[in-house]
Amino acid sequence: MPALLDLQRAFAASMLHEEDDAVCGAVVDDGFAAAERLRIYRNTCRSTLIEALRMTYPAVERLVGRDFFDMAASRYAGAHPPQSGYLNEYGGEFPEFLAAFEPASELTYLADVARFEWALGVAANAADAPVLDPLTLAAVDPQDHAALRFEPHPSVSFLSLAYPADQIADAVLAGDEAAIAQVDLSSGPVRLVVHRGPDGIAAERLEPGAYEFVSRLCAGEVLGRLLESAPADAPLLLAAQLRKGRLTACRS
Repeated sequence: MPALLDLQRAFAASMLHEEDDAVCGAVVDDGFAAAERLRIYRNTCRSTLIEALRMTYPAVERLVGRDFFDMAASRYAGAHPPQSGYLNEYGGEFPEFLAAFEPASELTYLADVARFEWALGVAANAADAPVLDPLTLAAVDPQDHAALRFEPHPSVSFLSLAYPADQIADAVLAGDEAAIAQVDLSSGPVRLVVHRGPDGIAAERLEPGAYEFVSRLCAGEVLGRLLESAPADAPLLLAAQLRKGRLTACRS
């Protein structure tokens, strides 16, 4: 009889890769063949992972159709097993998988749509955190402003994408054919900040200078160094991050 850890690993391999030999001997035979029992478990396991991906990537599924999505998701699940039982966090590598997935090679925008949807999922599932009160910042001695670093809300993500993934996702999920027809895939890079604020999940497009400033601010760069190359409207941008609840703390 194999050790428990070896048996668990063999069972996982059976679920993901149909490698049954090492585990069949440990399955009780009461008239229902071990291979058939494992097949039922395997189908349930794979279906659960596919459904988890479907919930996270609805626009991707709309773009490629259910059958194609299930095929891609099944292959992904075989190569990327979940690392925990919390499936809201499953599928973070799916955008990069799609970028390299040969059957989807003509859909050059697909991976960007997936990246956008993953950021929405991160925002939805992020832990709650108290936002930074502007009065707290106002109480900081002006001499200490240059040394300040800011901490972002856990829901905040930054995306620099080659395609207008936000516009594509919104249009296909709304089933708006006119909006879909207006999508210009050659419109150039899109820079987005995604977060969960008081009014729910939001995705905002930023101009290049604003994107660089806000992303560096949320990465914890020292304010004094950041302001050396900041756009002229940097104070307004900082105020907007406070107002929208994207910052949780400041420290020097």
